[in-house]
Amino acid sequence: MYQEMKKFRLAGVGLLASFAAVVAASAPASASVWGYPDEGTQWSPVTYSGGTIRSGSTEAEARDNRGNILHAWRGADNDGIWISLNNSNAFQLPATAGSTGHAQTWAAPTVIWTDDGGRGNFRIFHTGQDGHLYQHRVQLTTGFQLPAALPSATRIPHDARTYDQQSVAAAALPNNSYLLAWNSQTTDDIWAMYYDGGSSSFISPSIIPNARSKDAPALAAQVGDGPAPWNQIVLAFTGLDHNVYMARQQYGAPHWSNPRNIGGWTAYAPSVALSGNGYGVIALTERDFTMGSFRIARDGQSSDFYEENSYAWAGPRAPLAVVNGSGAYYVINGSAGGQNGVLWKKATDFGWLPHPPAS
Repeated sequence: MYQEMKKFRLAGVGLLASFAAVVAASAPASASVWGYPDEGTQWSPVTYSGGTIRSGSTEAEARDNRGNILHAWRGADNDGIWISLNNSNAFQLPATAGSTGHAQTWAAPTVIWTDDGGRGNFRIFHTGQDGHLYQHRVQLTTGFQLPAALPSATRIPHDARTYDQQSVAAAALPNNSYLLAWNSQTTDDIWAMYYDGGSSSFISPSIIPNARSKDAPALAAQVGDGPAPWNQIVLAFTGLDHNVYMARQQYGAPHWSNPRNIGGWTAYAPSVALSGNGYGVIALTERDFTMGSFRIARDGQSSDFYEENSYAWAGPRAPLAVVNGSGAYYVINGSAGGQNGVLWKKATDFGWLPHPPAS
């Protein structure tokens, strides 16, 4: 189905990924801490014009460089894919061009925003109901509103596919480019594929060595101006032993690190988010359906596990880790403080941590 171990390159920014295995895995973190020192205790609903978002899976969201936020979610009582800009009206995305009806999925969608030097593009990825990878590219109008005609789904090339109830991971990169990752439909391998925004083309997908999972991976990228050593792309996934693993690639480096066991125990996919100064979180659902996260640093180190401090029930779903500025937030589809549905709260803020020196 795929060409084994082909290289992909991040054209124009010098990132060549051969996915060679490197350093051996180090010991995972084992201790737990009761909440971050500055963690919030109040959960709030994620809303659109009709009230709290209700979803059949974890919702997704992304912000552009002007602060516009796009939420995307699978319907609570159908498999349609809904979007809302700035918490306003919800609209269903259409199916592929030439077909009737609306796009549908059995897994949580994924949303990123890529910068094209103008209005940029919100990109919604999902795996439909057949496991193929699909994309809707939503560009806001000149008045920064949703377009009157929402885009149909387009299939990602190179026969990219995963299990039909798993999500695809995505990370935005410079120059309108992005990286995708997904769990193989036939093995436990994790594949990655780069989209080059400059040439509007996909590079052939390749396996990430030693990254093996039975669930969807997660991706995040923190890239600044130039190939400074703290710039990184992070892959997080649940290993075959149910521990959480992390592999990373410094921006401009020729390989991924060997996946490192950072600890935890989960039967579901994790989520990862990175701030602009290189710090981030990997969030997961625990075996009792509560949740928490590991803090990760710009040099690839990870912290003890921070238990979420309110006993929120995340359910048998992955929480969503979100970063806005230097703040990290949790988003769940569950219950907390007498509320149900899609909820959010502050996890921590990385603003007090030392920023990288100038390059």
